[in-house]
Amino acid sequence: MKVFYVSICMPKASSMMFNSMPALHMNKDYNSDSSVSGSIAFSGEGQDKDGRLVQLQPGLHVQAARQLLTLCMGDAQHIEAIYTQYAAGNSRYLYGWLQKGDLAGILGIHICSADRHEIAHLAVDPAHQHAGIGSRLIQTYRGKYAHIQLFAETDHEAVGFYRKNGFVISSLGEKYAGVERFHCVLSADC
Repeated sequence: MKVFYVSICMPKASSMMFNSMPALHMNKDYNSDSSVSGSIAFSGEGQDKDGRLVQLQPGLHVQAARQLLTLCMGDAQHIEAIYTQYAAGNSRYLYGWLQKGDLAGILGIHICSADRHEIAHLAVDPAHQHAGIGSRLIQTYRGKYAHIQLFAETDHEAVGFYRKNGFVISSLGEKYAGVERFHCVLSADC
């Protein structure tokens, strides 16, 4: 099972935690007969309820989003503070990939400037991994914001994922004891 870690200052959690992670289902506040209240559909994604990127709003998909953030960070103690930052907006936004009624993945974006956006968190529910959802999160976001530089910091386990998605990779060296980190950049379309 592969979990993507990006822009994380803490060491990753043991893989045992991920093996017991249940599938993440949408909260009851999602009305499957209509679009998600307050969410944004990207790049003309289909009108069906599956396979689309939405901006997660406070109060929607809270439990599932927190569980996915835990996959990114591996440190449940800091999840509430991070989630609160996303809920407040203010240059940090959390997007979700809806797939067959589940919140299948999240993409946490930090807008550093009008032309530079950082991928602060990226995670895919273990029940939905190896289906291209991580790539679709990036590609769909990128389709909406082709004019920006998108970047992330990651470890050796996820660097291949970013390379596969067109990012240029450079080593940051051993930022933490025994952990080499990488800077991944996807330049703006000209």
